[in-house]
Amino acid sequence: MAKSPTSNLKSQTSNLKPQTYLYASITVTPYSEATCDVLTALLGEIGFDSFEVTDTGIKAYIPQEQFDEQSFRDTLADLFIPDVTATYTLHTLENKDWNAEWEQNSFDPILEREFGIRLNPRMAFGSGSHETTYQITSFLLSQDFTHQRVLDMGTGTGVLGIAMAMRGADQVVAIDIDPFSVENAQENFALNNINNVSVLLGDATAIQGPFHTIVANIHKNILKADLPTYVQHLAPHGRLILSGFFTADIPDMEQAALQHPLHLENTLSKNDWAVMTFTKE
Repeated sequence: MAKSPTSNLKSQTSNLKPQTYLYASITVTPYSEATCDVLTALLGEIGFDSFEVTDTGIKAYIPQEQFDEQSFRDTLADLFIPDVTATYTLHTLENKDWNAEWEQNSFDPILEREFGIRLNPRMAFGSGSHETTYQITSFLLSQDFTHQRVLDMGTGTGVLGIAMAMRGADQVVAIDIDPFSVENAQENFALNNINNVSVLLGDATAIQGPFHTIVANIHKNILKADLPTYVQHLAPHGRLILSGFFTADIPDMEQAALQHPLHLENTLSKNDWAVMTFTKE
């Protein structure tokens, strides 16, 4: 690791200011954690960036300027879970630094306690409190990425890229569609004294390969849509590691992956959340 951790760190955003947030208080009937997990993943796709579990559902937070109520209503209507309804009320928060508020009062540094990964999460997905992040981080830290060029797609806090760098990756590329996640990932790579990384703003079209390993912890529908791009940029015999979906989705994900030159290597699960590893043939 270099002494100047930010010397080679690239980001396309800087000096982002605190924003006015609103939140949706959503009641799920009948209540279940599984339904709340699905709803959280869907809302993350339309700009909601932090969530709080309640006794009746969730509170979902979003910068006010990014909120589109029609998209929000459509997301609730498209939940498609039999006999489940979701109702909501909207609330505007006072204009203050809610990132700092959340860090002080809500963030549980589980990844630092257990793995030595320091995070300043700033409400980006990937703090380690969710099963997908914890599970895939633990898995990556058991692997060897020596001499590899690796991609953390949908990086969030940057934690998966950090884990691969800690396990020997020569070059890390981290990509996210959210400018706040891009800046947050930049901060977290620096916190962990990692400078062999490029942090980019964009979607799968921003990928420039090849990569020895590609990791994507994103919603199932996005993974399926972007699979052709991942495979295109995966080096021969490279590994594709996917997470962000339920164990019940494993057959669907396997079917989608096997339409490409991929071989299923193994699957992991924790509390109904899955990780799947494929190798390119």
